[in-house]
Amino acid sequence: MRSWIRSHPRKVVLLLVGGMILGYVGYQAVASVMAFNRIASEEFDPAEAAQAMQEPAPTTTLVVNGPEEAPTVPAPRYERLEAERLMESRDLEQGDSFSVPYAVSPPLPDDMFESILLIGSDASGFLADVIIDVLLPADGSNPIVFSIPRDLYLLDECDGGYSRANAALGGCRGVASGPELLALTVQRFTGIEVDHYVRVDFDGFKTVIDRMGGVTICVGDTPVRDVKAHLEIGAGCHHVGGETALAWVRSRSPEKLIDGQWVAVGGSDFLRQRRQQDLLFQLADKLASYSTVASLASALENLASAVRMDSGWSIWEVAQLGFRYRGLDRDEVIRLSIPTEDYRTGAGAQVLLPTESFNRVLGEVYPPARLTP
Repeated sequence: MRSWIRSHPRKVVLLLVGGMILGYVGYQAVASVMAFNRIASEEFDPAEAAQAMQEPAPTTTLVVNGPEEAPTVPAPRYERLEAERLMESRDLEQGDSFSVPYAVSPPLPDDMFESILLIGSDASGFLADVIIDVLLPADGSNPIVFSIPRDLYLLDECDGGYSRANAALGGCRGVASGPELLALTVQRFTGIEVDHYVRVDFDGFKTVIDRMGGVTICVGDTPVRDVKAHLEIGAGCHHVGGETALAWVRSRSPEKLIDGQWVAVGGSDFLRQRRQQDLLFQLADKLASYSTVASLASALENLASAVRMDSGWSIWEVAQLGFRYRGLDRDEVIRLSIPTEDYRTGAGAQVLLPTESFNRVLGEVYPPARLTP
């Protein structure tokens, strides 16, 4: 053995260097797995939750003037985790005659898309401030991204009524977690089963932005502020941290400085959703820039304490998706907008109603999915 080593010094050096490289890569791969495993996860099975909610509805006894007047009336099928929030959003006065024609789309084959739900929750954790669905066509077509307006009035899978989409994150006690109920709500509206989700709250969002080096925000040639969102930013483009980025994506009452006066310019849901998606693309570009195992491990370590995801994810699936869409230009991503109209419910809540079937909207950009005329 010693004689072979003396006779082949170059091979020995190559073997040593190769072993060091393999050892380093192996170490970083293990570090990546460990960092990934530190990301908080929770069980996610919308199909099981949907089956549980198909059980017969319970009943309750309403006592009016005594035991002799105790009619049995239908109760909500299940109790919402945040019952008082339901009172703000559900149309309690319309009764069984009220319906939203485009709240449901026909189901599509499960293998047509991989659907990933991105959820930004408010400070309470019971309302979704951001709902973005990413559709990855199985045939290799370009990804499709769309936002669900938080005030979109959809079927409430928990109790059979209607409520704002964002209220679904409150969950359904005993049968569905918040992400499961929100996934079922989105599935009913789009006809597409949700495969995975990633969830971040306000603090987590700021942490992600800061740890990934900030993002760039461009506001045009006029300063912008939003007192309610604690936003104030000068004209032009700025590289900002998590605090300002959060205010930017949450802004609903923006003002511009015109001729020395702050003038309200309105904050449409479309523009708000556009801002959210633009920051999402910036973060995706940053993640795609991690070209080595070591940099991937560092990125996952940075995200570990800031996000939550369903337990069905694996690091290999995440890496595969990253490799599949590496180098994808954001202009190649198809953005959908959901047509809506304003509506005031019988209970006085201001909501949005969909004015077209989602399947039809999707079919315009991805014809294989179109089932409705």
